[in-house]
Amino acid sequence: MRSSMIVLAMFGVAVQGCATNTAPTNTATAAALTDAPPAYARSAKDTLRFHEVTSTEVRITTPQGDVTVPVEHDATIGVVFLPGDTARAWYEKLALSATSPAGVMAPETGPALRQPFLLNVDGRGKTRVITAPKFPASFEGITDLAHQFDDFFLRLPAQPLKLGLAWTDTSTRTDSGGGKWMQSSTVAQYRVDRDTMVAGEAAMVVLVKQQSTINTEGPVPGQDMRIQSQMSGGDEGWFLFAPKSGRMLGRQRKGSFSGESNISGAAGSMNLSQTMTYTNRIDLIR
Repeated sequence: MRSSMIVLAMFGVAVQGCATNTAPTNTATAAALTDAPPAYARSAKDTLRFHEVTSTEVRITTPQGDVTVPVEHDATIGVVFLPGDTARAWYEKLALSATSPAGVMAPETGPALRQPFLLNVDGRGKTRVITAPKFPASFEGITDLAHQFDDFFLRLPAQPLKLGLAWTDTSTRTDSGGGKWMQSSTVAQYRVDRDTMVAGEAAMVVLVKQQSTINTEGPVPGQDMRIQSQMSGGDEGWFLFAPKSGRMLGRQRKGSFSGESNISGAAGSMNLSQTMTYTNRIDLIR
């Protein structure tokens, strides 16, 4: 599931973004295959740049009726894999927006650019955020970028990427700070579908399906209220990975979540139903 947590706090909604669909169909030769287990290449001299676009639509059922909130995320992200299972990452470009009945929220993102993440990323793509930038308070009603890399990279198997190879990966995350708390659990199923060519480079198409649950609790920005949410759902899509160069070349996914939220404060509490659909695409910039 997508890494960055989308927080629609103006409606007391906390959900986790991810996610489009049809994989490349052009078939490569067996050059994409290798007998060695796959691993991410590491070089402090090699900066990878990815373009990521996520479109999310959240529908909230209130006593007054349904409210639909579109959210957009468009970013160029730099990543350098360093020795010792570490990596450094940053935003080079970033555009955020959320549209609600109250209007459009599109915060200035300049202060977030070039601010470094320090990550622990092992050779198979398992990622843990060591430190993340402190993002502007104006982002709080739209997104929580501290979760950008929760599932950014393909989680590779311990076996060579052969056609038909299937594996399952289970992950749980708990995060707290700033009066907020989040716990997620994901089961992802992967299968090597075919080989292909991307800009002259041999790559493998890896299909993915996953199911997740997300529980969150935290303050509603600008109000003396707190929100607790429970969401569950799933997504499906594909990754492109080049075994010889050890690089993820792209991914696409789409999915949906649904659940309940409870907003409480001095005046009482209110329950809200919510659904979320999303598409997400990441491409390596060449």
